Amino acid sequence: MSSTRDIRNKIRAVRNIEQICRAMKTVASIRLRRTEQRLEAARPYCEGLASLAGRLAALLPDHPLLAPRPAGRTGLILFTSDRGLCGGYNAGAVRRALSLGEAEQVAVFAVGRRGQMHMARRGYAIVDRIIPLGGEPDLRLVARLADRVGQRYWSGELDRVVLVYSKFLGGARFQVRADTALPIEPQAIAYHEAIFEPALPDLLPGLLERYLRSRLVAAALESSASEHAARVSAMTAATDNAEEMIRDLTLDYNQARQAGITRELTEIVSTAEATA
Repeated sequence: MSSTRDIRNKIRAVRNIEQICRAMKTVASIRLRRTEQRLEAARPYCEGLASLAGRLAALLPDHPLLAPRPAGRTGLILFTSDRGLCGGYNAGAVRRALSLGEAEQVAVFAVGRRGQMHMARRGYAIVDRIIPLGGEPDLRLVARLADRVGQRYWSGELDRVVLVYSKFLGGARFQVRADTALPIEPQAIAYHEAIFEPALPDLLPGLLERYLRSRLVAAALESSASEHAARVSAMTAATDNAEEMIRDLTLDYNQARQAGITRELTEIVSTAEATA
């Protein structure tokens, strides 16, 4: 059995870890609430713009910016966190990204340090990045990344663009998604004629630019909320485990202390009998 001093040191170390985990849980909870508010404010605009782009793709299936392309090089935009301690949040996104193609067929745009590290280690080319992402993503940087991705797609360097992110489902739940942003998936429409104002050649480039920006911004907010939710869940479990460990160590400490007292009493009694 360990000495009482060793057990006290272990209790002190575990208690320090518990305090750190509790503080990280509090910070993640505050960030989660803020990100949820931003996500709820952005969702209607992003969903509406995606719906409009889908209807355009159905009306103009042969337009060079909207038509499907032969399978070729994929632009993979991977959203992960900068830090760990968030359960399986990063691992799930990286596994989904690896399933989309071999390194020779995929160009990675990394949003977050963890995704960049894992994909680079497996031989994937990191052609662009936002690092560090920060606890709350800067949406201006995300919009600029969307513009750079769009330029590569319009020039023909990429044949499709896929977003791998974690969709926030509320509470501590999220789901890893791999959504094709480009080419745009056509939506079913009830009409086949439309009047565009301004004219379609003037409208389409700006609309598609805003569409791609909105897709990346929405994915960044969804992933950020999912990250904070995963960290809250992980730190809650870590805090509970630390408390349970402290209880077990306290029990061991009391048993060791009782055994020491019993041993000392036995030695006193034995000495008294020997000198009687």
